[in-house]
Amino acid sequence: MQVEVSVPSSLREVKLKDYQELLIKENPDNDDMLKCILNINTKELGKIKDKDVDNLLDIINQLFDKKHEFVPTFKLKGVLYGFIPKLDDITYGENKDVTSYINDWGNMHKAMAVLFRPIKQKQGSKYLIEEYEGSHKYSEMMKSMPLDVVLGAMVFFWNLTSSLLNCIPNYLENQIKKEQMQKVDSVENGEVIANYIVLLKETLQSLKRLQSYPYINA
Repeated sequence: MQVEVSVPSSLREVKLKDYQELLIKENPDNDDMLKCILNINTKELGKIKDKDVDNLLDIINQLFDKKHEFVPTFKLKGVLYGFIPKLDDITYGENKDVTSYINDWGNMHKAMAVLFRPIKQKQGSKYLIEEYEGSHKYSEMMKSMPLDVVLGAMVFFWNLTSSLLNCIPNYLENQIKKEQMQKVDSVENGEVIANYIVLLKETLQSLKRLQSYPYINA
């Protein structure tokens, strides 16, 4: 008996937790992708006609083979969630948490719980979100958020952060050269700044690894 499967027409129909299940596997294969994205088990997969499998894989690949657009708001179980309105005003706690989670697909729901929170006030395209109380408050809920929103947020955050990190080391290097010429700061201070530059560059390389995940294209 052939099993009927629901094939998503866009990544809006794929939940974050299903994609997480795929990427946390050590060596995911096509069977894993079909089971996770179509939300079916091994028994159900085995009942799909062999001639239909390649077509299903093509459809799924096409869902990811496009630019991931930034989606600032989305509705989940009747609640409207919004991305942090102004990343320039991100708090130390928010930034610390999101940077510690966003490089790990196993914790991606926690990263999204930092970047997205319920909108408490909205006027036109502008809105205010709830104050941050820790990722634990909405992390479980974020497992069910649409995958297209997740990927768009990751690309947006990556582009912004990499741009900042590319600028900061150059700025600091120029400052060091200035200070060396003017002999204002001590050698010890210069070494501290130089070490900070190395740390920033390592952080940038870590963020760039986001692009190595399957189907993530900035």
